[in-house]
Amino acid sequence: MNGSPIPSTTSMSPKQNGCNVMNIDGKRILCTADVRGNISQLNQLARDTNADYIIHTGDFGFYEKTSLERISDRTLKHLVQYSTLIPPTVRKRFSTTPIDQVRSSIDNHPQPYLSEFPEFLNRSKRLEVPVYTVWGACEDVAILEKFRNGEYQIPNLHIIDEATTHLLEVGGVSLRLFGLGGAVVSHKLFDNGEGMDTIAGGAGTMWTTALQIGQLVDTAQQVYNPSEVRVLVTHASPGREGLLAQLALVLKADFTISAGLHFRYGISYNEFSCQHDQEHYRQRLLQSNTSFMQLWDAIKSQVESYVDENQAALLQNALSVVNRLPPSREESLANPVPEDQAFKNMWNFNLPDAAFGWVVLDVNQGRVSAETKSQGFNFSYRKSSMVPNPASSPALTATGAPPPVMGTPYPDRSSQLRSADWQQQAQSMDTKVPSGSDSEWKDNGSSKDERISGSQTSSNRNSKRMSMQRSPYAIYVGGLTNSPVTDDDIREFFGPESVTGVRFPLDHETRQPRFHCYVDLIDPIALENALAKNGQMLKDNKLVINRPNSSDGRNRGGRNARGRSFRSARSSDTGLGRGIREPSMGADA
Repeated sequence: MNGSPIPSTTSMSPKQNGCNVMNIDGKRILCTADVRGNISQLNQLARDTNADYIIHTGDFGFYEKTSLERISDRTLKHLVQYSTLIPPTVRKRFSTTPIDQVRSSIDNHPQPYLSEFPEFLNRSKRLEVPVYTVWGACEDVAILEKFRNGEYQIPNLHIIDEATTHLLEVGGVSLRLFGLGGAVVSHKLFDNGEGMDTIAGGAGTMWTTALQIGQLVDTAQQVYNPSEVRVLVTHASPGREGLLAQLALVLKADFTISAGLHFRYGISYNEFSCQHDQEHYRQRLLQSNTSFMQLWDAIKSQVESYVDENQAALLQNALSVVNRLPPSREESLANPVPEDQAFKNMWNFNLPDAAFGWVVLDVNQGRVSAETKSQGFNFSYRKSSMVPNPASSPALTATGAPPPVMGTPYPDRSSQLRSADWQQQAQSMDTKVPSGSDSEWKDNGSSKDERISGSQTSSNRNSKRMSMQRSPYAIYVGGLTNSPVTDDDIREFFGPESVTGVRFPLDHETRQPRFHCYVDLIDPIALENALAKNGQMLKDNKLVINRPNSSDGRNRGGRNARGRSFRSARSSDTGLGRGIREPSMGADA
């Protein structure tokens, strides 16, 4: 019953892909993770990899417009930080904006900042290949409940859960897919939150329950066939969560496919490659057993007073998972048995986010081969003019998060990257240099200039160059000669909701603002609206509004060229040339 220590449920018969078993010879299965609402990315990845199916491991983006009011402030900040649907300049602005304003901006914006899910639900967009997914840690449980009761359906989208299994006959192999979604949080294993059946969630997040695990075991037992190749798809990693590793043992899984670690490289391993011997493997699972049993002993009497007969059976299944351990060394000596095959033969894939890599399983003539692709780290920072901090290595930090690479702090996943674009983008993007330098960010192309120039003037010039980097939706605003104009005046003129940044260049000699500025806008629509204001008045100033000549203000007449001569710049800034239309791009300053 809802509100009890565990969710209410009845034992369900397993659903086998609607009894529709696919018989297809020699196909490719793309395994990817964390599209985070950018569902169209799956179509592009399928085309890039020539995939016939997709297995997705959660954080799919099960959100709609009404989900926004149910998402907690903390979860919403997380979604904004990692979204690939929100332009980088907008994400940066949102990071310093009150969360209520962020909600309003997302709710009112014409583009889907939260998720493309509604567009696939109303069929304005479609999935080009069948997609099999579990839900992740950041999803709306209310939407998953609607899929369960049949209210929501999306062609080619198949949700793998504890009561639904899918069988693919591909390339001479029978692939049996099992799935377990949500985060594994020990103190929530008996809490259903806002969920109704075995699934649980609330405030825009979802987690795994003990009943969900018990139901999955029941489903697997009902469809067991030793001739099948069993694949366990989870959001959390069995390599980190011992309970999931134990579940894989009970299900007799041949493969596990998971995500949740957000690495820049995919991981492929078996326990034999990571553990000194099976005893080490057993100790890891024993820690999981101990942790669960401590929780269970504390709440056992309360839980047992609520459960019905069906729930009690599912809890026993869950306990069988918790108690599943490889034999100890002493037990093996006393009663010799063949070594647990999973220790060497069960293979585990942990995936990077979809923007950074994937695994393709190529199934043909009975063989399951694997191809991996990952964006990886950008090591070009080691070529910078400064000596890197020894702590700034491309290994994980103490918090478990990758360090900044590819010119963007790791959490700021600014774009979806296709394999054909990676090398080109890696060469063109900025790289971060150690803290304590004159500028936090350096451009690869200017590193030689900065290395040979040690004067304060050169340092200031490089700092100014960095300050003038522009977004794709930047405009030049000139003609500010008759009356002073402030940052707030500019924002109010173009609309505060449309402006993400305003920059007034300074005169090199007087250090006073010049008579033009650069304005960063939120999106192409705001850009076109701003350009349409060319010639309008602002505080007795007739504005000159157009696009900058180049995206970053460089390469206008050589390395030290400024786009116009120093003399003409001084003349304009002192008012001698005020009667002349200003050029579209002023000097860097």
